[in-house]
Amino acid sequence: MRNFLILFVLLAPSFLFAQSVCLRDQSVIKKALMSPTSRISFRNDGGLLNGGVCWWHSRLQRTSVYLVEYRPELNPPSSHEAYKIVSSLRDMNKVVVIPGYSDFESFTRDHTVVTQKMLNLWQKIDGFINFQWIRGISGQYKLDPFEMKKRMDNVYDYFTRTSVPVWLMAQIKGITSHSLLLLNMTHRLNGYDLTIIDSNHPLETLKIEYYFGDEFLKNDNYTFVPYVGFQNDFSKIYGTLSKRCKSGFINETLDLIKGDIEID
Repeated sequence: MRNFLILFVLLAPSFLFAQSVCLRDQSVIKKALMSPTSRISFRNDGGLLNGGVCWWHSRLQRTSVYLVEYRPELNPPSSHEAYKIVSSLRDMNKVVVIPGYSDFESFTRDHTVVTQKMLNLWQKIDGFINFQWIRGISGQYKLDPFEMKKRMDNVYDYFTRTSVPVWLMAQIKGITSHSLLLLNMTHRLNGYDLTIIDSNHPLETLKIEYYFGDEFLKNDNYTFVPYVGFQNDFSKIYGTLSKRCKSGFINETLDLIKGDIEID
C-alpha cells in the first residue's frame, strides 16, 4: 500500500535557491527534494526501445539539488545552452548556473526535449560503454520473508549510515528494473516506512510500507526488491563542490558507502 504525500503549496524552498551551493547542508538538500518545484517536470520516458530512462532520471534529479545555482534575473538559456547545462549535470564536474529560472521544475518543463535527449544519451553511455544494463537483470524480484527482512534491514542500515539521498534499483520480475530516490526511511515495530521519489510520478512524494513477512515491496502497479546503487556519484559531486567552495565546503565523502550497483 502506498500513500500520496500531496504538497499543496508549490513554492520553491527559498532557502535553497537563495543559497550558494557551498552553504547547502544535507537537511537543506532533503527539504528541497520534498518540494515539487525542485523536481524534473516530466515523467520517465524515452530510452532504448521506449523502455524509459528511470535510472538516469533519478540520478539527474539528485545531482541537480547539489550542483545548480539559479539566476532568475538573467536571460533564459537557448535550447543549445540548456542542453549544455544538463550535460554538465550528467558529468557532475562543475557547478552550473541556470539563468532565467528560479527552480528546476520550470527549467525542465521549458526544456523537456533537450533534457530527454541528454537522458537517452546517458543511458546509452552507461549501457554500451559501462555495461550497466547487466545490472538490470542481476537482482531478485521476490525473496522469502526471512531474506526480504535481511534486505530491508540492509537498506535501512545503509540509509542511517549515510547522510545523502539514496538511489534504489527496484528489481521487478523478469529483466525489468526501475529506480527510486529514497528520501527517508523509518523503523516501526512491524516493518519500515519509506518516503520516495518515483520518476514515473516525478512531482509527487510517495510512501511505501513494508511489513515483516512480506516477500517484496509494492509501488504503483508493480512489486520489487530494492538494491542500493550509484552512491559513487557523490565522489564526483563532492569533488566538484570541494573545488568550487574550497575551505567553505565540508567534505562529506567519508560517510559514503558503496551500494550494490556502482560505476567505479
